Amino acid sequence: MHIILLTSLAATLAACSPEPHSFNLDGTHISEPCNLYEDVSRKFRADLYNISLITYQALARRSDLNYVYSPLSIWLTLAGLAEGADYHTQQQLFNFLKLSTDACSRQKYYRRATSRIVQSDDVNIINNRILLIDSGVTLNPTWYDLVLKNNLLEVLSAPLRSNPILTTIEVKQLTNIHNSRLDLTGNSILLDTIDYNALWTTEFEHAKIDRSPFFNQVGELVGFVDLMRMKKRARLGHIKSVNAKALELPVGQDERFKMVFVIFLETNDVNQKLNILDTSVAFEVFDSFKTSYVPVEVAIPRVLITSEVDVRSMLEELGITSLWNDPVATRNISSPSALPRSYVQRTALTLDNRGLLPPPPPEILGPLDTPVTGLDPKLGNDFIANQPFFFGLFDSESLTCIIAAAISAPTYKF
Repeated sequence: MHIILLTSLAATLAACSPEPHSFNLDGTHISEPCNLYEDVSRKFRADLYNISLITYQALARRSDLNYVYSPLSIWLTLAGLAEGADYHTQQQLFNFLKLSTDACSRQKYYRRATSRIVQSDDVNIINNRILLIDSGVTLNPTWYDLVLKNNLLEVLSAPLRSNPILTTIEVKQLTNIHNSRLDLTGNSILLDTIDYNALWTTEFEHAKIDRSPFFNQVGELVGFVDLMRMKKRARLGHIKSVNAKALELPVGQDERFKMVFVIFLETNDVNQKLNILDTSVAFEVFDSFKTSYVPVEVAIPRVLITSEVDVRSMLEELGITSLWNDPVATRNISSPSALPRSYVQRTALTLDNRGLLPPPPPEILGPLDTPVTGLDPKLGNDFIANQPFFFGLFDSESLTCIIAAAISAPTYKF
């Protein structure tokens, strides 16, 4: 995790120094060596898809289908809080996060989850997960050590109560959270930021970026977008269970990440389609991909999107309430109990045409070559994202969803 503290923040925000106190973390200690190299990849993948879909659907209900967020970062933050929760809250969170009650099993998940994002020159993903507590709060050193060693949370101290105005200003400088109200009347808040800017493995053609019509889910023209175009042999799939088409585009050196785009076919009720998604559909997406025999047209909009998600209210709708108002729930995190008044995640994502490799040269089919794509006929011979579409960033090794987004609004509205 990369925490960037501006020099001007040094007097206000500080790393915490836990002090001894009477805490009880029975069940959270690892009493014997773990076999951390046991393969938990498929189960981890399914369990992370579960929270990704639950939160994706929750955001869809709360929004106009125009948002970006990181389900992985929410999972890691809640896992950190669960490690210091009382028994009943901990069991609720473990169930929500699909975490085992066995500490060793959880550590395997933590190692896998925190190794999905690897910084490089071509893929820039910066993720900060911060529990900001009032300077008068004493942390449980056992819990603090556990979340730091597992890279679940960073904990910083600030004068939330004695100087809330200055703290608000400095927090907004640190996180670039500007549109959400941060409630500093309590003794803590949760701050979560993720910024994505990366190079495609293959760039889109500069000369083929054009202002194009964008339609809503019932086919009405609602504005325009800058479509980035490319003609290449592409990996497309037909998701039969929900009648959708999917496109996979590689990101970064050695295709270390994948961006997956989805468009629902023959529907004027996208929300209804989203509500029936489950983890089996997530697996179906990747199983459906085939590389076309011939080049097909690929066009996606140039995107610059930032969202600030009120994660606390979303979690409350999903039944997670004790973290915010029950001192018993978090008494093993700190004294007095940390009760975050706000939990905000800001995510910023940029999609442009830049890539590591030049666009593929035009392919000229010979007289014996077939123009057939070899793909499911329902896919046609292109993928044009000129209507509401959904996409996510996955690491290629585990296919974990790092960032998820929905785009339903054009860049240029009437």
